[in-house]
Amino acid sequence: MRIKIAVVLVVTIAFLVGVLWGIDVEHALEALSQVSWWRLLPMCALYMTAHMLRTWRLRLLLNQPIRYWRLFSINSVGFLAINVIPLRLGEMVRPYLLTEREGIPFGRGMAAIVLERLLDMLMLLGMLMGLTLLVELPPGGLVIDTEGGGVDVIAAGQQFAGGIVVLGVLVGTALVAIGEPATQLIEKLPMGTLIAGFVRKFRDGFGELIKAPARLALLLAISASIWGVTIGAVAVVMSAFPGIPVSLSAAWSTWSITLSGMVALPTPGFFGAYELFCSTALRLWGVHEDIARTFAVVLHLGMFSFTVSIGGLCLLIEGLSLRDLVRTVPQVKAQDG
Repeated sequence: MRIKIAVVLVVTIAFLVGVLWGIDVEHALEALSQVSWWRLLPMCALYMTAHMLRTWRLRLLLNQPIRYWRLFSINSVGFLAINVIPLRLGEMVRPYLLTEREGIPFGRGMAAIVLERLLDMLMLLGMLMGLTLLVELPPGGLVIDTEGGGVDVIAAGQQFAGGIVVLGVLVGTALVAIGEPATQLIEKLPMGTLIAGFVRKFRDGFGELIKAPARLALLLAISASIWGVTIGAVAVVMSAFPGIPVSLSAAWSTWSITLSGMVALPTPGFFGAYELFCSTALRLWGVHEDIARTFAVVLHLGMFSFTVSIGGLCLLIEGLSLRDLVRTVPQVKAQDG
């Protein structure tokens, strides 16, 4: 585990160096001096709105009698963990806390998180597909140079998000159609009891959504609202920077491409990948490279600071520490689903 974390940290540093290397510090400082910082105030309100919507969505997915503000606290701690624990292992924290604090079976909590991520991937796919209608893309796509050659960010994001959505729907449909026989076969595998417990909860949750189209429609509406509010926050930050155009298309493209990078390269705190993809997205709008990189750093620090502040406050409310969150990951293996 330590070796994996060390590798992730090295990759994160490499991305940060690659993004910031060669930046004209004087030009960047000049851009910062011209920022209308007071315009960033609505950003916090929009992030809070998006976070409250996420909690509402998770509550619907859990379909359990849990108080909203209790779930808000656990959700906040979970998102803090996602941002500080490498390799996306922080995803395990919310199901674990739901079990420890609210008595919700770990399998049900984990299934709700998987369904949550499927909804997010569906929204990302929709945003990337809509991007081709809103923005005139370069003939060869929006390419990021890598050691193995160029990568078309938008095409890669569409393929990744589309693959996750299709796989999730196919697996969910198959589990609902086949039923218990498939789960019984899984129980014979190593750690089969734990995996089968999760599979049953995922199957039940997926089946409930299929049988309740109104509830599914509400979840889709909430998911769309979450990312709509976030795009609004991006537009707010854009309005504070001179030299960056402010429009729905600009904010939409910037956030969609940045989110693709965060999904594809989940570095700790998403540092490095976030700045790389965000600054690359601004190429579409002719933004100066130094201003684009400076904007990416400010936008990221704003989001990260909000997540850390709300998550840190709720961490204190829950009587936990960051060390407790890191220790949660191995303890997850002890859950019985």
